[in-house]
Amino acid sequence: MHALVAPVLLIMSLGVLAWFQRNDLRAFRRFREIEDTARRQRTFLRWARNACAMYLGMPLVGLALLGRIEALWTFPAEFAPLLAYAPVFPVGDRVFLGTMFASVLGGIALGVTLLYLRGRRPAGARRVLDISPMLPRNRAEALHLLPVILNAGVSEEICFRLYLPLLLALCGAPAWAAFLAATLIFAWLHRYQGWLGILLTGAVGTVLAALYFAAMGLALPIAVHLVINFNALIVRPALQRRFGRSAD
Repeated sequence: MHALVAPVLLIMSLGVLAWFQRNDLRAFRRFREIEDTARRQRTFLRWARNACAMYLGMPLVGLALLGRIEALWTFPAEFAPLLAYAPVFPVGDRVFLGTMFASVLGGIALGVTLLYLRGRRPAGARRVLDISPMLPRNRAEALHLLPVILNAGVSEEICFRLYLPLLLALCGAPAWAAFLAATLIFAWLHRYQGWLGILLTGAVGTVLAALYFAAMGLALPIAVHLVINFNALIVRPALQRRFGRSAD
């Protein structure tokens, strides 16, 4: 009976994720039509609640049923074959820290440049990646969007960098195949962003998986995921509003 727990959980989890993604896609399409800021704020909070139940609640229940709740803070032995290929990040090295700091500054500069170029683009130009409906339009919306950002950074890492790969590995999949499948699912769940959003999310998921192996824990990928989301949904929109006003 115990051997059936992982396959049953895997089938149920994949089914629930597929159902959630379909409803999420429909909800995002409806959300595009909402202009009232109070409704947008309530929607952000509802998204955070539902996603927390899905991407955090489901993995915690599943890990408890598997008797593997310690995997949250202990690197699972099932993933050990991939450690030989994991990157090494010398966190205490000054050159490494300097490179990381320069990369952050370069990313900010690139973001400002893209915002400038976007402002010069014709109004009717089609966007292959458009998450503009999610971007906060005022400070109140930004505050209500914070729970979405925090939940995604934490719960999605637990779900897609730990829970799903572990389920697949327990069902007999090689570690590399388990992480590949989890990353593809992670990317597909963002298809409301369009095909470019799927590709970018898949690339980000691959990097986050590498960070998970490099640190042998969830803390580093969670921190990076939070920074990425905060930059995309809070910092860049704030810069866009500021530079947009300046351009006007």
